[in-house]
Amino acid sequence: MNQINPSLVEQYVGIINFLASHPAAASGMRGKNAPSLGSVDYISRQAHNFAASRNPRVPKPPETVPDEMVSVILVSYFDIDKADVERIKWEHALSMGAENLIGDLLERYLASVMEPKGWLWCSGALVKAVDFIEPPSTSGEPWRLLQVKNRDNSENSSSSAIRLGTTIEKWHRTFSRRVGSNWEAFPDVSLRKELSESAFKKYVKDYLGGLK
Repeated sequence: MNQINPSLVEQYVGIINFLASHPAAASGMRGKNAPSLGSVDYISRQAHNFAASRNPRVPKPPETVPDEMVSVILVSYFDIDKADVERIKWEHALSMGAENLIGDLLERYLASVMEPKGWLWCSGALVKAVDFIEPPSTSGEPWRLLQVKNRDNSENSSSSAIRLGTTIEKWHRTFSRRVGSNWEAFPDVSLRKELSESAFKKYVKDYLGGLK
């Protein structure tokens, strides 16, 4: 990591220390020539993933071709003027691109607050179903594991299954059935006063502004 990004050495060493003592939590690498878990090659390749996942990401609309039947439904049932259909479809694609980025932005915002306090962001999906880990403050204490989601309904079944029977805590930012945020229920009580929806919005605006 010192050759890739010296500023991330401490964080990556912390992640590897955790995986060394909890090998079952390590995410395997895909591909025909994927290195075995814990090997020197594995640690080296994952270092690149860890650092690359922290590089800036820009909002992009989906690259899939929209189904033309959407236009038929918009005009036939929702009485949308034909002249507005293409604009609406494009704006919808932009909205999808924005929505797809929120989870990443949430992790980046949390990392900006949590890593200075001792937590480690598991960028690059190095740890199964875990986004942040906190090393034990004293010998003998367990590591703290946290999975974060943008909404209360955004977890898929495979992710949920991995978490069953583990000490992984889960937290979501917003609700799918009502307006409001969930910052007051953030698992680390000591950080609740430093995390808020207004601070998240400011972070996102500053982050995106820096990409232009």
